Amino acid sequence: MYRSFAVKLRQFVTRRLARAMKRVIPEPMLVAVTAKEWSRKEPATWPLPEFRDRNGLERYEYSLFSQNGEDGILRFLFSKIGFSSRKSLEFGFGAIQNNCLRLVLHENFAGVFIDGSEKNVAQFNKAAERLGVSSSRAIHRFLTLENLESTIRESGLSGEIDLLVIDVDGNDYWFWDAIHCLSPRVVVIEYNASLGADLSLTVPYDPSFKRFEKHPSGMYCGASLTALTRLGARKGYSLVGCDSNGVNAFFVRNDLLPSEIEPQTPQTAHRPHRRRVERGFSEKNQLDLIREMPYVEIAE
Repeated sequence: MYRSFAVKLRQFVTRRLARAMKRVIPEPMLVAVTAKEWSRKEPATWPLPEFRDRNGLERYEYSLFSQNGEDGILRFLFSKIGFSSRKSLEFGFGAIQNNCLRLVLHENFAGVFIDGSEKNVAQFNKAAERLGVSSSRAIHRFLTLENLESTIRESGLSGEIDLLVIDVDGNDYWFWDAIHCLSPRVVVIEYNASLGADLSLTVPYDPSFKRFEKHPSGMYCGASLTALTRLGARKGYSLVGCDSNGVNAFFVRNDLLPSEIEPQTPQTAHRPHRRRVERGFSEKNQLDLIREMPYVEIAE
C-alpha cells in the first residue's frame, strides 16, 4: 500500500515538476535533469507484491517512465509474444513521461517519438545525445491526416514494428484508422472513459483539435472503448485490456495472440477514468457533461 501511494505521489510530483521546469529552468539544466530521470531502475520484484491479487493486465502494472502502469503491462505482453523489429512509434509524449522510453533504454528499441511541442522534442533529443542514445529520436510535427503517413515514412519506419502508441487527446481514432504503412504488433491508444463502455463514439475529425477549447471540462476528446475495439477488429487486432486508471487500451495483433492472453470485450476491459472520479465527477456526471456534443457513431 505504501509503495502504491509513493508511486502515485512521484507521478504527481513528476508531472507538476516537468511543467514548472519547462517554464523557468534554463534548457541545459532541463536536459541534465531529464537525463538523470532516465537513469531510473526497474523494480526489484515484478509483478509488484501489492498488485499480485489483481486480475488481468492490472496485475503487471508499474511505471518507470509511463504514467499509468503501462511500462509493466507492455513488459508482460512482450514477454508472451516476444520482440521482432524492436522498433516503436509514439504520438504525443513527454520527454520524461511516455510509454516507449523503457523499451528504448532497457530493451534496446529504436524509438521514434512525434510531438507538436518544439521544446519537448528538443529536450528529448538533447537528453538522448547526452546519454549516447543514438537509436531513437524525437520529431517536431503537429500531426494531421494530411501529413500523418508521410511523416511516418520520413522517419524511416514502415511495415512491421513492435509498438505503436497514440495519445493526442483528440483525433486518436482517426489517426489509427488512417495508418496503412505500418503493421504494429501491439497498439496502445488512449480511450475516453467518460463515454462509458457501451457507446461507440468518436469526436469528429478536426485537424486543429484542442480539447479544452472544445469543452472546458477537457472530457470531450478521443473515442470510446467500443469505437476503438471495433476499429481494432477491422484492422486485425484484439482488445486485451486497459490500465487501472482508465486511460489507455491495449491491442494485440490477432496472428500473435497467445493462449495465455484472452481477448476482452469493451464491457469487461473498461475502467473509469480514475482522476476524473477522484475530482468528484461520477461516471454519470462525466457523460452528462459531454453527451450533447457532436460525435461520429462507429458501426460494427
